[in-house]
Amino acid sequence: MKTIIYPNYERCILNTMATIMNYYGIKTGHQTLPEVEEVLGKKYKNVVLMVFDGMGIDALEKNLKPSDFLNQQIKAELTSVVPSTTTAAMTAYYGGKSPFEHGWLGWSLYFKEYGRCIDTFINTDSYTGEALAFPHAGHELMGYTHVCDQVEATTNHEVKAYMVEPSYINYRGKNQKIGVDDAKGFFKEVEKLCQTDEEKFVFAYWTDPDKTMHSTGCYSKETKEKLQEINDLLKQLSETMEDTLILVSADHGLIDVEPKIYLNEYPELMDCFLMPPFIEGRLMSFFIREDLKDVFKERFNQLFSDDFILLTRQEALEKGLFGPGQPHKKTLDFIGDFIACATSTKLFDYMPVIKTKKFEFTATHAGLTREEMLVPLIVVESK
Repeated sequence: MKTIIYPNYERCILNTMATIMNYYGIKTGHQTLPEVEEVLGKKYKNVVLMVFDGMGIDALEKNLKPSDFLNQQIKAELTSVVPSTTTAAMTAYYGGKSPFEHGWLGWSLYFKEYGRCIDTFINTDSYTGEALAFPHAGHELMGYTHVCDQVEATTNHEVKAYMVEPSYINYRGKNQKIGVDDAKGFFKEVEKLCQTDEEKFVFAYWTDPDKTMHSTGCYSKETKEKLQEINDLLKQLSETMEDTLILVSADHGLIDVEPKIYLNEYPELMDCFLMPPFIEGRLMSFFIREDLKDVFKERFNQLFSDDFILLTRQEALEKGLFGPGQPHKKTLDFIGDFIACATSTKLFDYMPVIKTKKFEFTATHAGLTREEMLVPLIVVESK
């Protein structure tokens, strides 16, 4: 049995961003973190937030030595948000809002406005892979102001804000983005920014180790090499910095998983569906026929209770599963009659007739296990 961890919205990744935003005079309504408030109180010229996709506590424990730089600098363990997935978690960072507030709950969401499931980040049809000709569904219907723009606006541009991230990501902020293509370039650009005289906030996001772990697994040779590279480059950067605070964290962790369970191969469940299930393979939203809700619950739990916690819509809302605050109007569209949360190494998919089975990830995320939910707060100070 895996250790199950629910999100703590007073000590999670959202609270890291809320503390930074509060420092710059931006009120989010979310709890701040004392560990971050303490170091921000030293008034550094440069405040850098580095987010490494998938770099959870489990990944650091299993792939690096206790004496390695990253592990030595961990100040606290935080939870991710729910779902513990990039779409929900990075949007929490980008906008300073909980998933409940921003609506970007996961990779694939059913938009009633378009009558289809859409891969939210990349605006493609979830089943055909078709690039959609209409405006980006997520940004049109669930737009938000990027934190870098909020920092510059609130400080009347006295603090400059920069986004450093992979070149191919479609940046939605208005301030300067610096695109990079590898980890060395990522750290080099942060170093160059911190050598200028202006007071600044740098938000830096990199796609590893998540990208490598998806294909090779959580504890592969390739994953260890990626984490060692991040470890060594951060240590080198720390030795060159002056008057700089670097906060390092992740959006979520990952877990090695078994082959997908295709729900369309279970007619006893299919009979109950009003529409295909969606969000993520390890956290799925089910819209069920009114007359079959009790039947669905019984059948689902008979099949999958060892691997998934099944919550009713009301239970999920009462638990605050997706976070505090006022819900975005789209959020409530996406929360079905039931939410299934993964607690083992299993995951779901749904395969209508029009597509073939998808590529199988070796590792993935979005569930409630410790491996997915716990991330580090790493603090590196160079005064």
